[in-house]
Amino acid sequence: MYPLKKYIELLDKSKSSSPQEQLALVDDIKRRGFLKSILDVVLLGAAGTCCAAPSEYNSVLPDIGDYDRTNLSKSEANFLGKQIIQDALDKGSMLNDYDILAYLNDIGSELASYSSLAGQSFKFYIIKDKIINAFALPGGYICLYNGLIYTTRSEAELTSVMSHEIGHVAQHHIFRNIAAYKRNQWLALAGILSSAMLATANSTAGALAMNSSQGLATQNMLSNSRDFEREADRVGQKIMYNAGFDPHAMPEFFKRLKDTTKFNDSEAFEFLRTHPVTSQRISEAEERANQLKVRMRPDSLNFLLMREKCRVRQLDITAAINFYQNALKTKKYASLDAQYYGMSFAQLLDNQLANANISLNKINDQAVKKHPAVISLHAQIQTMSKNYVLANKLYEQGLEYYPAYKNLWLGQIDLYMKAKQYILAAQKLDKLSQSYPLDIDIWSREGNLYSDSALNNEQKYHYALGNKLYLLGNYKEAMAQYYMALAVINKNVDSNLNDVISSRIIETREIIHSNRQYST
Repeated sequence: MYPLKKYIELLDKSKSSSPQEQLALVDDIKRRGFLKSILDVVLLGAAGTCCAAPSEYNSVLPDIGDYDRTNLSKSEANFLGKQIIQDALDKGSMLNDYDILAYLNDIGSELASYSSLAGQSFKFYIIKDKIINAFALPGGYICLYNGLIYTTRSEAELTSVMSHEIGHVAQHHIFRNIAAYKRNQWLALAGILSSAMLATANSTAGALAMNSSQGLATQNMLSNSRDFEREADRVGQKIMYNAGFDPHAMPEFFKRLKDTTKFNDSEAFEFLRTHPVTSQRISEAEERANQLKVRMRPDSLNFLLMREKCRVRQLDITAAINFYQNALKTKKYASLDAQYYGMSFAQLLDNQLANANISLNKINDQAVKKHPAVISLHAQIQTMSKNYVLANKLYEQGLEYYPAYKNLWLGQIDLYMKAKQYILAAQKLDKLSQSYPLDIDIWSREGNLYSDSALNNEQKYHYALGNKLYLLGNYKEAMAQYYMALAVINKNVDSNLNDVISSRIIETREIIHSNRQYST
């Protein structure tokens, strides 16, 4: 990602470019969350009027303002949110589907660029459970459940929920909910909050988490007041509208969930419990939407494909395959190629590799064929079929067009490991660790690569494990691994790596001693 200064320079140079080229650059900046920061610095001649957010919303929604964050600093809020996310990861509740995560973070960053926190970091995660729910956490961490994405009938409905959660963060509702807690209680609070967040996903774990009065009290922190919900509706509806989505999607989605509970005890109740939807809220959202100009941004290919992945996990494999067979027979679908993609993914999970390959090859649209998620799925099928040469060719072709797409470069590393091409894996990981030094998955694979079952390099093994622990916030355990790496004396020792490890030890020691990150 270019720094802000670099984008300002690019915008300045683009004054002589065509309006189409200028708008393409603005779109790129917008997706990276820099738009609001840059607009005050650079004016684009012909494209200038196209950069600003639409003004017709201003008469409908007044600026609600930036509420007091009480006594929590930005770094403290980020720490708390990060701890909750890490706890959820440790419990295995998160879904590490990098296709879906790439999509959520891409569309989420675009939506956030239209909020009052444009330019600040938001991170989006997916929880593997089937219930319909979503949560915003301190520090801009937003979690969506698999069931929520599956339930949405359009991308506008999905962005209505995402924008609503961004609204909670922008209005500092989370800060205000946890203001009563003292700083020295935060570590305990993070554990309780993560248990509360995941209580609906696991009834047994939820019962244990909610068994105390403290647990019951902290569950309420994830359930915002009706005033907060109405406030997040107003802000979120403005965000999604300015991003080009139909504002009617918000009340329509809420109304559908509310109506569903009248007839059966569905999972929709979980969303309604944490986001109490009233007739007044729905009516207000409809009234706001009716006062706005019509906007019908079509569903993106990203959304259509990722919803199918969520469908497979929601219905389970056999039911999903039956669903696709019926949909293809009756021709009831929004996108034929998306159905073939979903069918192929389900067949891959069912180990029907030949059928998965046949389904994927039925995709006709070149844009769909060249989508990184489709290329990645094709390569995974070939890898599992032990067609390693073809799989690597697909990864190379995909990375030529999408060099930063994680599911492609991560899949290629896994291919090398599966094919026992350890030297290629080492070369790839060395480059990736320089480009993405904060990626835990890279260091996890480094640890596997240099273990005694592969390249058997004790120093690099301990260094990789130390970096993984460091990124997880386990600083004392990371220090122990770094010291073990320095203690290694054999022909594989790298003197340059010794210097790197020594520097990391100093850095980690400072964190522990200063307690900057509240490590235990």
